[in-house]
Amino acid sequence: MALLNQYHKPATIAEAIQLLGRTETRLVPLAGGSRLIGELETRVRRDVDGVVDLSGLGLSYIRAQDDELCIGAMTTISDLIAHPVAGDLAGGILRRVARYEGPVNLRNAATLGGLVAAAEADSELYAALLALDTSVVYDGGPHPQPLSQRTGRGEPESVDDPTPLSEKNGPERAAEELPSLYEAAVKEAPKTLDTLPPLSHQTGRGAGGEGLLTTEIRIPLRPLTSGHARIARTPMDRPIVAAVAVSGDGIERVVLCGVAAHPILDGEAMEPVSDFKGSAEYRREMAAVVRRRALVEAKGG
Repeated sequence: MALLNQYHKPATIAEAIQLLGRTETRLVPLAGGSRLIGELETRVRRDVDGVVDLSGLGLSYIRAQDDELCIGAMTTISDLIAHPVAGDLAGGILRRVARYEGPVNLRNAATLGGLVAAAEADSELYAALLALDTSVVYDGGPHPQPLSQRTGRGEPESVDDPTPLSEKNGPERAAEELPSLYEAAVKEAPKTLDTLPPLSHQTGRGAGGEGLLTTEIRIPLRPLTSGHARIARTPMDRPIVAAVAVSGDGIERVVLCGVAAHPILDGEAMEPVSDFKGSAEYRREMAAVVRRRALVEAKGG
C-alpha cells in the first residue's frame, strides 16, 4: 500500500493550484489514478509526499460550444468515446483508437487530463487528439494552448518510404536481436520508451509555459475523415509504431507514435529507441509504412 503523508481534496480550481504550487512539500494531482496509484503502490515513484484529489472540481463534462467540443479534464476515456459527438468525430477516430489504451476497467478510470499530461510515446488516443488539432486549457484560464505547441520539438524530418524492411521480417529480426536489444535498453534505461518520464506531471510550470493543472481539452468541430494504421506484437498490444491521419476542410495531418518520447506530428524529428519490441531502425522504417497507410485511408483510398 502506498504511504502518503498528505491528502487534499480541494473544492475549487484556485485551491488546487495553490496546493500544487507549494514548494515545501511534494504534492501531485490525483485524477483517475490509473497510473499514479500503481506507481505509488510499487514504489516506482518515491518523490511524492501527498496527493491533490481533483474529483471535487466539477471537471467531468462534455459540451459543444460554438465550433468546439469542450471536455473537462476529469472526463474518463470511456465517457469520451460514449459521447455521441466526441465518439463520432472524424469518422469515429477517438472511439477506434481508445480501445488500445488498455482494458475497459482502465478506460473507466483513466481521465483525458491524465492522458494528456502523460503524453505516452505509444498512446494512439493522444495521437488522435493531436491530429484533431486539440488545445488545452490550464488553470481554468481563458487562453487555450495548442497541443502541438506542447509536444512539438526538433528539426523537421522526412518519413518518406525509402526501401523499408519487410513487415514480416521486422518483428522476426527484433526477436532474434532480443538479448542484445534488452541489454542495450537496460544499459540506457533513461532513454527507453517505457522509462521516459511524462512530458509534464502537472506539478510545476513546464518548458512550454503550461500551468499547474490541466482543466479542459478543446477539440475543433470540423468535417474530417480519418485513417489509422499500427504495427504491434499482437492485435491488442500497445503499438510498436502507429499513425493517425485526418483529412478534409483544407487539412491534412498525420501523427506518429513510437518514434519519439511522445507522439509527434509528421515532419518532426524522430528519436526512436531500441527495446524488446524492435530496433530503432525498424521503428523508423515502419513509421513510413503506417504513415502511408493511415493517410491513404483518411483520403478515402
